[in-house]
Amino acid sequence: MRSWISIGVLAALLLGLPGGARTHAEVEAQTVIKVATMAPRTDNVVMEERKWNQKLMEQTNGRIQFRTYYGGTAGDEKDVLRKIRAGQIDAAPLGAQTVAAFVRQAMILMAPRTFYNYKQVDAVRADLEKDFGDEAYKNGFKIISWWDAGKVRIFSKRPVQTFADLRTGRPWLYPESPLLREFYKMIQVTGVPLGLNEVYGGLQTDMIDTVWISSVLAMAFRWHSNTKFISPPVSIIQGAFSISRKTWDKLSADDQKAILDLNVANVGRFQKEFREADEKTFKRFLQRGFTLMPFKENNLWEAKGKELRDKMVGRIYDAALLKRVEAITSKYNDEPTDMVGGSLAAR
Repeated sequence: MRSWISIGVLAALLLGLPGGARTHAEVEAQTVIKVATMAPRTDNVVMEERKWNQKLMEQTNGRIQFRTYYGGTAGDEKDVLRKIRAGQIDAAPLGAQTVAAFVRQAMILMAPRTFYNYKQVDAVRADLEKDFGDEAYKNGFKIISWWDAGKVRIFSKRPVQTFADLRTGRPWLYPESPLLREFYKMIQVTGVPLGLNEVYGGLQTDMIDTVWISSVLAMAFRWHSNTKFISPPVSIIQGAFSISRKTWDKLSADDQKAILDLNVANVGRFQKEFREADEKTFKRFLQRGFTLMPFKENNLWEAKGKELRDKMVGRIYDAALLKRVEAITSKYNDEPTDMVGGSLAAR
């Protein structure tokens, strides 16, 4: 797989290092936007980022430079959010559970048993983009783009097909996910809480034996190297690339437009490549010996997912918004899906 593909590349588009040597005066005149990402630094990542950063610098006469801190060196998403608010970091690709700190109902994008295909994802985001963007700006952030990072699957060291399998194992619990916490509570599972940058070590030491992640991110974070079973998809990871409003407002209108124009021109292509990469990575895992483990009692998984979605009404999103989202997604129920629950057309 093309190792440069990562959340940072696809969501941020313009991260990275400047191209070409510059004079001291030019460097002094630049605005350096500091970006934190969990994505690992590789030569290919830097090469791609340089290309986009160079285009931005050309359109802003060298006034804007993005500088990236890779591999979770700035901390996990909770740490990064705190550093953005403190002015230590300017921007980051953040998951929906973190975006919810400044867009109250952003977790609707991760509502269980709601999104079964990417047309639904695109349609809902298009409908909510302005409302969510206005709320983010009011609360101190500028959303540059929304992204998705592949289909969530269960990667495990042993087969996971039933709730009982989860109960007898050591599944990872992402502390920042209210959905996963509630789901474990519903099915009486005790999860092992670890931050994103602790999961790889947890898998290596058998502290955990089960994680929830997309195929392409499992590859990027190397979580796949300590697992050998993989489930059908259960959800779609979503989030937003966000910049501190304080940093954004310091930019001139022309420089803001240059960033947004480059984003509009390229985000669709990058997102398409990322979705294709996620599917190709999944197939590559199967070719390399991973065992696909379909869920047993599929209807029970489906029912619990719907129960979880309804239980979160009034807690992380309201009933009116859920109804609005369901009305949009229902228009694409006939689209193919490989999510747990089978064909939407049969619902």
